[in-house]
Amino acid sequence: MPYKDIFVDTAHNIALAQHGYAIVPFLTNTETQQLTSFFYENHQELPDGMYASSHARDFSFRKKMNEEIKSVCARAMENTFLNATPLGSTFMVKSKGENGSLHPHQDWSIVDEKKFNSYNIWLPLVDVNEQNGTLLILPNSHELFDNIRGLNIPSSFAQVEKEVWQYLIPINMKAGEALVYDHRLLHASGINKTTQPRLVVVYGVIPTEATMRYYYGKENTIEEYECTADFYFNETITQGPTGLKMLQSIANNNPVATQTLLNSKYATSKTLLQTLLSFFK
Repeated sequence: MPYKDIFVDTAHNIALAQHGYAIVPFLTNTETQQLTSFFYENHQELPDGMYASSHARDFSFRKKMNEEIKSVCARAMENTFLNATPLGSTFMVKSKGENGSLHPHQDWSIVDEKKFNSYNIWLPLVDVNEQNGTLLILPNSHELFDNIRGLNIPSSFAQVEKEVWQYLIPINMKAGEALVYDHRLLHASGINKTTQPRLVVVYGVIPTEATMRYYYGKENTIEEYECTADFYFNETITQGPTGLKMLQSIANNNPVATQTLLNSKYATSKTLLQTLLSFFK
């Protein structure tokens, strides 16, 4: 399936298609500080580990957070993207604590990936690195195989979840930069070892002509449902496809990643990367 360009910048489109991600300049210092101040004005206390405003039980609070992010990011969205539709957004914070590790995974399929791709904008509001739990990615993993991902659908990487950590690459970024990645890209993050919260914004985006989907696993089948962004943002999506129109039910033929596959695709590239990094120590 040919990639549909979503960036104004050609080089960013090429990077996204080839590697599954692109790092782009996004917010100004003023905009970054505006979102940071807004977050802390509305969060007097933070839990240990991971927290996302989109998981708040108060739906009006979710909407309030989303609207502020949407407003502050409007300039950057217009200057960065073309032919792209922004979806819901959330603050995500990782405080110090053992609950902050995020296991290697791919994000859910939210469009028909035979026709389109979908993406996340991962936007740190502080500098991020391995010490405070930055994102770790498996480059080019968006092209390893075709699989459908969603609620109750086993991960294609379940058998190698522990082994895959050794191949993940940390993405160190400055506050206000944005990592735009394909939802098929395998990613994870470690714990925050510092005393300062790692605050980021996550913002979904799909091509303008794409329509949304919700996928649900049931025994050995995958059900595909017609969906909208409002369902993902305003409903408890982990409770299933209540109220959605089912389009089809198909056999779950998702491929399974193996250690042999990882070695063949990544062992050499990992060795080369480690050699290159040694020159900068």
